[in-house]
Amino acid sequence: DMDEDIDLGWAVLALRPPGHPHQFSSLNNLALSIHDRFLPDLDDAIELNRAALALRPPGNINPSSSLNNLANSLQTRFWQRLGILSDLSEAVKVNRAALALRPSPPGHSIWSWSLVHLANSLQTKFQQHGLQSALEEAFILYLLATLRSISRDFS
Repeated sequence: DMDEDIDLGWAVLALRPPGHPHQFSSLNNLALSIHDRFLPDLDDAIELNRAALALRPPGNINPSSSLNNLANSLQTRFWQRLGILSDLSEAVKVNRAALALRPSPPGHSIWSWSLVHLANSLQTKFQQHGLQSALEEAFILYLLATLRSISRDFS
């Protein structure tokens, strides 16, 4: 059950004090579990995602997955709290950063998912602000993700 997963996540985090080489991973996993529960703990998930990003050692694995988790939490909080625009703006910014860090060789499905996440944030921005440029960029990103998926299927 989700509560047990979160309790175990906190227990693992307690075993990885500040300075532990894998503390960022525990923070990231716990933040994702809290986010998935869709309860008022979303603020905790965002704080843990930020802490995980801050603790990533230089040269360690690509932070794009942590950036993606943070963006998803921010966008979810935007919808739950009925439109705190700073959450949506930050979700777009963080999704852009995640996309910039994703590898984009032909057939790389993770890159396509990053395109879709950014497009979703931009589409929401259009829905909230009526900003035509956000809708146009979202359309292009959805198209790129679709074309990448089709080309991968036929290669």
